[in-house]
Amino acid sequence: MNGMRCDCSSRNLTFIPTECPRNTSELYLANNDLDLLGKETFTRYTQLSFLDISDCNITSIDQSAFNNLTQLKNLKFLNNPLKKFQSNVLAPLTELRVLSISHILLSTYPRESWSDVCRITALVCDDGPSNGTFSEIFSAMKNLNYFEVDYQSVVIHNFTFQSFKRTPLKQLNINGHLRVIEIDAFAPLELLSSLIIPNQNFLKLSKTLPALHVFENRKMNELDLSNNFKNYGEYVISADLFAYIGNICVKRLSLGWNGIRRIDAIAVQKMKYKHCLEILNLNNNDFDYHQDLIIFYLNFFI
Repeated sequence: MNGMRCDCSSRNLTFIPTECPRNTSELYLANNDLDLLGKETFTRYTQLSFLDISDCNITSIDQSAFNNLTQLKNLKFLNNPLKKFQSNVLAPLTELRVLSISHILLSTYPRESWSDVCRITALVCDDGPSNGTFSEIFSAMKNLNYFEVDYQSVVIHNFTFQSFKRTPLKQLNINGHLRVIEIDAFAPLELLSSLIIPNQNFLKLSKTLPALHVFENRKMNELDLSNNFKNYGEYVISADLFAYIGNICVKRLSLGWNGIRRIDAIAVQKMKYKHCLEILNLNNNDFDYHQDLIIFYLNFFI
């Protein structure tokens, strides 16, 4: 019999339910009141590959709580009041690849147990570092390819990603309320191929595009800067600014919903890697007729 999905979300549960089939592979327990996860809490559900225990008011996790979950690949543990981890709590999860968790909580994971997270390939954090720099635990994540974060500060500093120097990160999604990205902020991300920073509202073109210089002559799959630059009156992308994009061999570029009125025609002509661009999204900007001709050129003659 194949694995099953069991949804026990939002039922005011104070314990792990026992009515789900033993071969349940996906268990949804979000929005309950579990409080604590005791010894070998999930013994009944040894075939789980997905577990969501977000918003469950969890304040304590026994060191053996996740014993027997040797097939678990995806764990969601967001918005719980747990203050810190005991050592090796995640050690039984030898197949864990996707983790959703608070950055503040993750940063408490004991250094002597960092090997427990070395197999994680995708990480989602619903908060960012309060001091502007990500936890050193990222240096142990030697298989991390994807990172999505709700960044809490308004500035990405040159030192923000220092702990990622040994991390093979390929895709970075940043949500939040950014105002400034310092010029060498992304320098530690030497393997990054997709950078997605949408819906920031308070960024300036002049405080964002220069930070792309670290990707010069690099191949990238995607650069998404949609809906970021409407509020500060910088609606013209000069040749100098556009060069920070044009000097990247990027396949998919999105600058939509930014209120852009003009991209300097010389900038388009001088794009170093026009031949790399496969998809260009400039929807919902404020270009005039002359600029529309340039966009036509970009779409059909590069």
